[in-house]
Amino acid sequence: MSEQSRSSAEARFIRRALAFRAFLRDPALPGLALMAAIVLGGFVAIVIGWYGAAGTIYVPLQIPLVVSGGIGGLALIGVGLALFELQAQRRHAAREKQLTDDVLDEVADLVALAPRIKRRSRATRRGG
Repeated sequence: MSEQSRSSAEARFIRRALAFRAFLRDPALPGLALMAAIVLGGFVAIVIGWYGAAGTIYVPLQIPLVVSGGIGGLALIGVGLALFELQAQRRHAAREKQLTDDVLDEVADLVALAPRIKRRSRATRRGG
């Protein structure tokens, strides 16, 4: 392996490690992990309800298992996905607000520079 390809591989590894570190430091990560656990719990509830109903021959005893496992699992999945969507919308709104604030800061800087630019422009016209 050549020296340049080795340094390129090391640079890629460092970029990936830094991106992973930034991902782990994201303040939304614990909430997203909780939402994923809620959705996973919903699927587990459905599977437990299914296996419980499949192991029971008498149909009236299957109904509570199917209702609690199936409907309860679907409710958990729905709540988890709704919370995940809400978090995604909040992150998007925060990012959009940050970008808007950055643009407004740039515009304010340009407005502050306008008198100096105008003076230079006048001096250039007089001198030329």
